[in-house]
Amino acid sequence: MSEINGHDAASSAQDIYLARQPIVDVDKNLVGYELLFRSAPRDMADHDDSVLATSTVIANVFGDMGLSEVIGEVDGYLNVDTDFLFSELVEALPPERIVLELLEERVLEASTEQRCRELRKKGYRIALDGFVGNLDERDKLLPEVDMVKIDFQAIDPLLVPLIVKMVRRYDVKIVAEKVETPAHYQQAKDLGIELFQGFHFARPELLAGKRAKPAKLALLRLLSLSMGDAEVKEIEQEFKHHPSLAVNLLRLVNSAAAGMRQPVTSLRHALIIMGRKQLRVWLQLLLYTADRGNGAIASPLLQLAAVRGKLMELLVSRRPGPQTSDAELAFITGILSLMDVLLEIPHEDILKHMPLPQPVSNALIQREGEFADLLTLTEGLERDDRATVARSLKRMSFDPAQLANLQREAFLWAHELTSAAAQRA
Repeated sequence: MSEINGHDAASSAQDIYLARQPIVDVDKNLVGYELLFRSAPRDMADHDDSVLATSTVIANVFGDMGLSEVIGEVDGYLNVDTDFLFSELVEALPPERIVLELLEERVLEASTEQRCRELRKKGYRIALDGFVGNLDERDKLLPEVDMVKIDFQAIDPLLVPLIVKMVRRYDVKIVAEKVETPAHYQQAKDLGIELFQGFHFARPELLAGKRAKPAKLALLRLLSLSMGDAEVKEIEQEFKHHPSLAVNLLRLVNSAAAGMRQPVTSLRHALIIMGRKQLRVWLQLLLYTADRGNGAIASPLLQLAAVRGKLMELLVSRRPGPQTSDAELAFITGILSLMDVLLEIPHEDILKHMPLPQPVSNALIQREGEFADLLTLTEGLERDDRATVARSLKRMSFDPAQLANLQREAFLWAHELTSAAAQRA
């Protein structure tokens, strides 16, 4: 059996975690994830693993985690080497859900062209990954692939138009990858590229003094009340100032309580049935979906925030000792960590509208405390920053063997939450 870092593949599957990198369309709607499986060895000084774990580990992780739980309804982009490409295991992956990404190092063999033709006849889509413009003999392979991923970090911006023009000679879809800034996104968009991979959508220009939209300020006020000591009557009065939110609350409660004899028509009754914790979750979700309507599930920012919050909550809930309210505070920290991106104003300005518990504020503003450590870990997982992940796990004394299962639970929760939001919109 194949080995990774000296462990056999079956045991190493226990220490696998997953980095998901979002792929969005020109409207910044989520259309896929690149899936990056990484080993999280217990010896944190050792993180010299390959870009892709062995095919046995990949098969085990897919079997354990479940594809839909990991990516929801969008496509999964999976890095494969030529060994995996020629293995029988590749055909166990669903062609309608998976794009196979070929790494450039070993794709020039004539047998690779033939294998690509065979797999495409079976419905698989194939992408050439990390393209930087040196065709060499790749011009023989380009007719056998469906997509070419152009690496925006590795190419001088002045050369990008020439490389795009070169690739357009072939019948392929272009994906701009490692698009980390609004400038990268704008250049790719101006060149007619339709798919983008990277975290540009989570890096807007923050404007001090900018005002958030009134609808979102209303949600911030309600969230602040629900997080504080406000009585139900005070929250009810705030809802009455915003009829559309009140109607949405009643719809939500009635759909969840379909077995009740009488529909819930009182705001106070609805607030009591929902409970304070669920109300906070709902309001935080609404902040990310207020502008998107039934496109809620297509928001990569919402998926990012939902997974962050849930994973941080789960990590806290697995630690030894009393939990008190720490799990919920961890969840709130994760959800609100992208609020500055969402509202395009700094966290300090957001706090003027919504006072936060001190541990949450410390994590978001000063980057101090346990919740800041949890936030650093989740960000490291998102960005495939293996050194940060290793340091964070060691700092928190967290068993890496548990990480993949907690990620799966967080992914599934986020997909279910956003799907429900889309259906209600």
